[in-house]
Amino acid sequence: MSALYNLEPQPTASCILHTTSGDISLELWAQQIPLTCRNFLQLCLDGYYDNTIFHRLVPGFILQGGDPTGTGSGGESIYDGGQYSESREENGIWPMEDRKGANFGRQGVGFKDEFHSRIKFNRRGLLGMANEGPDSNGSQFFLTLGDTPELQGKNTLFGRVEGETIYNVARMGEAEVGGNDRPLYPTKITSVEILVNPFQDMVKRARTATVVEQPKVVEKKKKRKAGKQLLSFGDDEGDGEAAPVVKKAKFDTRIVMDTEDTPSEPKPKPEKSKRVEKKVAKSISVESSPEPTPPPKALPNRAAKVEARDISSSPEPVQKVSSLLEKTNAQIAELKASMKRHVTVAPVQEKKKSALESMIPKNSIRGRKRRPGENVPDQSTLDILKAFQSKLQNAPPEKVVIKPAPGEDKEGDNGADAADDEEAALCDLHFIANCQSCKKWDEEDQAEDDDIDDAGWMSHALSFKADKLGKDLSYRKKAEDELVVIDPREKARTLKEETRAKREARAGGSGRAWDQAKNDKMSRASALAGRGAK
Repeated sequence: MSALYNLEPQPTASCILHTTSGDISLELWAQQIPLTCRNFLQLCLDGYYDNTIFHRLVPGFILQGGDPTGTGSGGESIYDGGQYSESREENGIWPMEDRKGANFGRQGVGFKDEFHSRIKFNRRGLLGMANEGPDSNGSQFFLTLGDTPELQGKNTLFGRVEGETIYNVARMGEAEVGGNDRPLYPTKITSVEILVNPFQDMVKRARTATVVEQPKVVEKKKKRKAGKQLLSFGDDEGDGEAAPVVKKAKFDTRIVMDTEDTPSEPKPKPEKSKRVEKKVAKSISVESSPEPTPPPKALPNRAAKVEARDISSSPEPVQKVSSLLEKTNAQIAELKASMKRHVTVAPVQEKKKSALESMIPKNSIRGRKRRPGENVPDQSTLDILKAFQSKLQNAPPEKVVIKPAPGEDKEGDNGADAADDEEAALCDLHFIANCQSCKKWDEEDQAEDDDIDDAGWMSHALSFKADKLGKDLSYRKKAEDELVVIDPREKARTLKEETRAKREARAGGSGRAWDQAKNDKMSRASALAGRGAK
């Protein structure tokens, strides 16, 4: 991959797309692809891409945006309508004589494709122009999400994603996609920041949108249902005033009354007429009866009969009804109270404190550094501490247990056994004379009593053996003196000397004194042997 990067030319322009999914840093090859880079940077400078979305997503292929309409069929270039078409003599950006086909003329649309041999679609994070065919580039662009060699020679490649912002592009490419390759939650470009712009003559243009007159859509009035329409039979003066809308109660007002509202008063007669009007509206439509008709007679109902009764004539039934209403209202109040959430905190039972815990003051806090003067101990506690310290100072010396020699124990035991054999008593547990098990228990009990009564433990001092594991410095120094250092070079030197001495001894000459003495002895012996032979 590094070889591919080395083939590409050095970018000369850069910008940052600020999106709702993170920033995207872009580098542009403005020197190699001038028309496309100028178009892109000019639109960024004009704020053309602000608040636009990435309307198309093909996972693993491309992420497309740059359409202000958000549909994928909009957008325009800065060269539309013959813009920037000055002649070469006037240093025109794209002279009119170089434009062909749909790009030519004052009504030209789009601009031509630009390709470079060292810039290829070979990885993800590349910036290209979307088009509808050859030389039909506008404002829409795309970012590759993988290796796309099929786009080579068809779409203009003019930039790449820089640095770690490629991870933001990869995260955008993992979004959910609906129908027609449209993401369900598209990413929006909030703004564009241009960092390096090689085109010094570029100036921000004023955006003037052409007013498009849209045909007015006449909304058809929805026909109301017959049951919901009300007819007014009053005078013309009262027709202009809107009648208040009365909400229908969710319970039978003849049996249950709402305790939160004010007590219901007897309904006046106009309300009955409204009910009658509703019933009449079900059978009569507005179109069929333009002229007002006389209202029919009110039909008798149960509620009207109850209101028409004289309360004084029948007091007992009224008392029954009132008692029933009170019971019903009480049940409703209980139901509402049960539906409310009441959080009751159970009382915390205090645990019984031990004797030590009861001695801890209430204002003490664990882990808090006490200030001088706080929690001063009582005088009684100090007296107890001083008494204990004086007891330690005046404690008797520790008892020294003298162990008898093993030979003495045996002699003493033999003498005691010989003296008490006849008068030895049987033990109560085993019925054995001189039971060692019972004697052992008696001795341990006596030793425990002595230890309890003894106060020599107060003067006991701890003593440890000498550390021979290398931790004691004095012992380590002694060990260093006793160490024997064996030098392998000295050993090799000694072996060489011994080998040399043996070699010289065999040759008859030696530099050492003992070798010379040996040779003299041998020569003397040979001389004596020669004289004897004569």
